[in-house]
Parts: sequence; structure tokens; C-alpha cells
Amino acid sequence: MTERVDVKHMRVLLHLVREKNVSRVAERLEISQQAVSNYLKRLRKVFPYELFLRQNAGLQPTDYAYELATKFEKIIAEVDGVFNSFPFDPVTSEYVFRVIANEYAQLSIIPSLSLLMRERAPGVKLEVIDFNLTQHAKTLAQGEADLVIGFSDYVDLGLVRHTLRRDHYCCVAREGSMLPQQIQELGDVSSHPHVDFASGLGNLGSRLNDFLSAQKVSRTVIATLPCYTSVQAFMRVNDTLAFIPSSIAAAGGFQVMDIDMSSLSFNVVVGRHRRAMGSASGDWLAQVVAELPASP
Repeated sequence: MTERVDVKHMRVLLHLVREKNVSRVAERLEISQQAVSNYLKRLRKVFPYELFLRQNAGLQPTDYAYELATKFEKIIAEVDGVFNSFPFDPVTSEYVFRVIANEYAQLSIIPSLSLLMRERAPGVKLEVIDFNLTQHAKTLAQGEADLVIGFSDYVDLGLVRHTLRRDHYCCVAREGSMLPQQIQELGDVSSHPHVDFASGLGNLGSRLNDFLSAQKVSRTVIATLPCYTSVQAFMRVNDTLAFIPSSIAAAGGFQVMDIDMSSLSFNVVVGRHRRAMGSASGDWLAQVVAELPASP
């Protein structure tokens, strides 16, 4: 019996019970009256009892038809529900979102993301995972994180990626330093000490070195730090220059040199695994991330 009655037959019977008129059902389902009649003919062959009694004003459903309609309505609701996301109510949810983020994102994006999430969903929590070049795609594939934020150069190309912002490097000194008064153009930085950062996923040092070499600018590096996080503490004691992303400089504690370095730019992307697309909670988080300002 189940092989001879599909969801289309169920929908037709359900509408016939409601409308009690073949022409109105045909109009509602955007099919011909003959097609409705054919569906009804098949239904009458399949089921052992009468479904409708013909009347001058249309069709009168039998009690058996009403019982079938009740069952069919539940089945159709289940089928239609396959194409709907599981519900996610940000107002009441206590979901723990896990976001993979590189150091840049942790310093310049995650704070604003957390604030916006709390405004929209006061009960949710945010767990930040350090970016790992070889593991981040696998972590997303296994459902152990919701999305990743990082440099376009390093975020796996197999993920569903969207550009979050475009940023660029700038030259900075500590607040209160007199160095900015001595620098009028890029070449002037060669006369002062610098702090640099270790090459790796947290920064795009090779791109910076290529840019400076092309401009024939040299640096006297007195220290190489592992990350941007420690540069403020270092500069409090050492009056040096540093090249850092403008969004990190905008977070405070630095003077930015009046040098145009917009050409030394890079993209920051957000990535999700295909398995998570269509998840109501994941879609909500992705929308919140997309609403973050493109620059600080």
C-alpha cells in the first residue's frame, strides 16, 4: 500500500477533505482538475472504505477520510520539517559556540563579537580555540567548532569562506614616544630600532619583509617577539617601532606613523564546513559575525 500512495496523494486527500471541491483543490495545488481526479481515483483503489460521497455542492468526506487526513497531516508535517532548520532562539538559548581564531582575530574581532552576541543572546557562551593550520578544517568537519576566523592565506580552501574584512599593516610606536616626530616617510624608519615578530600563522611577516625589500627599506631589529600580544609591554620599556595590522593598532596603546601602507593589505575570512550549513545556530552565529564592522 505504501508504494502506491506517496506524499502527493496525501496532500491531495488532505486538501480535498478541507475544500470538498475538486476545482478549488486543483487551483490551490496549481494542477489540472483531471490530475486531482486521477489522484482521487488511485486513493479509492488503495483504501478499503469510501473516502468521499458525491453531493450537488461537491464532495462530502467520510469519517474514514477524516481519520486518514489526520494521519496524513502528521506525515506531511514531518516531511516538510526535513527542510526546516532545527529551532534556535537566541533569547533563551544557552548554547556554547566554539570559534577557531588566530591571534589577529582574538585581538581585533573576538571582543566585538562577544559583545554583539551577548546583546543578541544573553545566555549563550563563547569558547575561543587557537588557530591550527593543519587541524582547523578537521575540527570543523568533526563538529567540534562552529566556524574559523583567520587570514585568507591560511584558512582551508575547502571550507565555505567569506571575506570578513580587508586590513593592512601600519608602523607604530608607543604612546608618548617622540619617534613619530622624526618619521616623515617610510625610509625614515631605517634610522630607528624595531621590534619584529616570529614568522608563523599569527602574522604575515614574509609579506612585510618583501614589501620593505621592494622599497629598499632596512630595519635594525633589537628583539623578535612570538606574538602581537606582548608588543605593548615590550614598548613600555623599549622605545621602538613595529609593523602591525591597523586593527590591532586601533585597539589602543599605540601611535600610528603617518605613512601610507595601504598597499600592504590582506584579507580576513570566516570559514564554515559544508556539514554545518543550514544549522540554525550556526547560521545565526555567521550572521552576527557578518554584521561586525569591517574596520574598528
